[in-house]
Amino acid sequence: MGRSMNDLEIFDRYPATRALGHVRLGNLPTPVESYSALAEKLGIGELWVKRDDLTGSIYGGNKVRKLEFILADALAGGHERVWTVGALGSHHVLATALYAREVGLEPHALHFPQPVTAHVLEVLQALSTTQPVLTPVESKNGLPFAMAKTHIREWLSRDKNPYYIPGGGSSPLGVVGYVNAALELARQIEDGACAEPDVIYVAAGTCGTLAGLILGARLAGLRTKIVGVRVVDKVVCNAPLTAHMANKTSRLIRDAGGPELPKICAGDVTLLDDFIGEGYGKETSEGLRVMEMVERHTGLELDPTYTAKTFAALDAHAESLADKRVLYWHTLSGADLSARIALANIERDLPASYRELFDTPLPH
Repeated sequence: MGRSMNDLEIFDRYPATRALGHVRLGNLPTPVESYSALAEKLGIGELWVKRDDLTGSIYGGNKVRKLEFILADALAGGHERVWTVGALGSHHVLATALYAREVGLEPHALHFPQPVTAHVLEVLQALSTTQPVLTPVESKNGLPFAMAKTHIREWLSRDKNPYYIPGGGSSPLGVVGYVNAALELARQIEDGACAEPDVIYVAAGTCGTLAGLILGARLAGLRTKIVGVRVVDKVVCNAPLTAHMANKTSRLIRDAGGPELPKICAGDVTLLDDFIGEGYGKETSEGLRVMEMVERHTGLELDPTYTAKTFAALDAHAESLADKRVLYWHTLSGADLSARIALANIERDLPASYRELFDTPLPH
């Protein structure tokens, strides 16, 4: 897709880190763009967008950067299949399945419920085209038990060759993808593509993207404040967990021959808790309002689960950002899935319990 492994910023700066492994999936670096009309509408100093919606032509968004490192590790280990976890409309599960098939791995997933929207159904249709092996879980609370059962079944089976990918791709290897992303942004600042932001707003789900940006920004010497907007339950998205994930990634990079990275403390993590609304996957009125505003002024699409809530936080803080240079990190895929969805055969490729979702009236 137009670039060699050596083009990754982390490999250029720290050649020993090539030992971490990497498979080319995406189109990097992604551009940074200025949106002055929307900045004026919001009443903030400057608005820039890091276009990670453009990370991949098959599927974009923030998962691609993580999967470049994770799937390389799976292939290097001789694995034939990967399995992961996520909600019914999980972008991570979809991205993992799409790119796993692209590199010759069979995708498996444990799915837990979330409110069913038109967007969720589109994700499931696209997912079905990868012929995934899907196991529904009755509730999120049952996920640990279901994961334990899956691990035991694999241990007892003759096939002990699955590769587990944590939800959101938020393993230390996955986080390296966003350490590289922060270094990539620092290079764009050095090259004059944009000026250093005062603050970055980014969606925070399983915290891998946030942890990588904090760690990478520190490594690059950026003074930018990074603000995560929590869009999932606090038990899986919090400051101590983010700091812990960043420090595990630091050790991984150091052990691969990279630099000694600074220790990240929970106090270094800024997470906003006030924009999740009634819960994961549930739309908020503020999110729906900014979705329409952003699309009207920029043409960028947001989704109600992650990016709309993130932008709603930015909008709510506009008064304090009146003289600030703000960068919104756009983590939603911008790839057009319509052709893939048109090929979907949900009767053949989804379990019966999933097919029933398509017959349920959607909320208005």
